[in-house]
Amino acid sequence: MFDAIQINRVAFTIPIGDGFPIYWYAIIITVGIAIGAWWAGREIERRKQNVDELYNGLILVVFAGYFFARLTYVLLDVFAGRGALYNSLADVINIRTGGVNILGGFIGAALIGVWYIRRRRLNVWHYADVAGPALLIAQSIGRWGNFINQELYGPPTDLPWGIHIDAVNRLFAYADITQYPLDTRFHPTFLYESLWLLLGFALLVGLNHRYRGQWRPGTLFGAFLIWWGGGRAWIELFRPDQPTIGGSVITYSMIMALLLAVTGVVVILARYGKLPLPERRLKRRRKTKPKPRRNEN
Repeated sequence: MFDAIQINRVAFTIPIGDGFPIYWYAIIITVGIAIGAWWAGREIERRKQNVDELYNGLILVVFAGYFFARLTYVLLDVFAGRGALYNSLADVINIRTGGVNILGGFIGAALIGVWYIRRRRLNVWHYADVAGPALLIAQSIGRWGNFINQELYGPPTDLPWGIHIDAVNRLFAYADITQYPLDTRFHPTFLYESLWLLLGFALLVGLNHRYRGQWRPGTLFGAFLIWWGGGRAWIELFRPDQPTIGGSVITYSMIMALLLAVTGVVVILARYGKLPLPERRLKRRRKTKPKPRRNEN
């Protein structure tokens, strides 16, 4: 089994002060982002858009994404009654000492990305189309950082692909070694999500290659939202670490994921004129000249 190999979380240490550790998690995520950016750059050129603008915006979007991802994670902890974990602003923004929420990060990064693209007077939908698949492959690779950290696993399972989790990395619900011995296997949730994202990337890239000249810009992005949001909602069933709403199995992240999937449907319908957006109606009103007022005096 692949969980038999234990890898030190620290890849190497930079000799600064007492030592600045560089974690495998960060390296793997960086590799994922680089591969996603490489694909996005090639695709944006095929669409005859500005690749330099893509990379300039990417820097801003990545930093914004991590900020909002961390902020969302903290807010969900507060909703779950774990607000006492954050005693200062440093505790809130320090991603090296806590988790992040990719869904919240995506929403924040998307808002910043749209602001940047409109400011630069670029075509929003072309850049959105390349951002979707790029995120899928980047996150698919990045999920293997969770494997090294022994995190993002699900409930106990007897399935042969279950993974072992050291006692120190167990969630509170599974910390009792007498009830859950060290040979207990858990669902590799990170693997489920990684494979789902990789499959989605391959599917969207294939569809994009075939229908690039036929689909309206924005269609690929809508398909990405449906695939990513729907898959993440299913993955949440294997996430006992996520805060739930009341005593149900529904998590806050599941709700956000489903809303993203619905947004994908709305985007596709709107791009084909089946569901006019408010912006379109506003433009139509602006084009309509106001009727002259009658003099009623």
